[in-house]
Amino acid sequence: MKHWVLLFTPETYELVKKLSTIGVRSNVWKSFSENMKPGDRFIGYVSKKMIFDCVGTISGDAAFEETMLFHDQKWFPCRRKVKFEKTGMAKPSGDLFNAVSPFNEANTGPGNYLMCKGGFVEIPKKDFNWLSGKLGL
Repeated sequence: MKHWVLLFTPETYELVKKLSTIGVRSNVWKSFSENMKPGDRFIGYVSKKMIFDCVGTISGDAAFEETMLFHDQKWFPCRRKVKFEKTGMAKPSGDLFNAVSPFNEANTGPGNYLMCKGGFVEIPKKDFNWLSGKLGL
């Protein structure tokens, strides 16, 4: 089992919660389809609001779908089903990223780092557990 931080914009986050589906761009398909697996856990970070708002589990295999789901364009065709364990935490990210590898080693802000990595970054289990504790889980 791996552990992830996933990036959502406020707009896509509402759709992700409604559809129980995450999506990324096709240029990160290989990493998304090979490195992330059903059973992996994630913490969701909502950009612009700069909050951690959810914890969940990857519940489906990677699929490439060209149907429009998230935007008026064919964005985020690489998709997976997810199951949310908890949403609505609205915990300000503040300095929390500073204690989480690899964010504490990046030369850019966490939102930008996540975007550059395709919207998902693997973190060590100990950091996931620590961050989950800070979120009140």
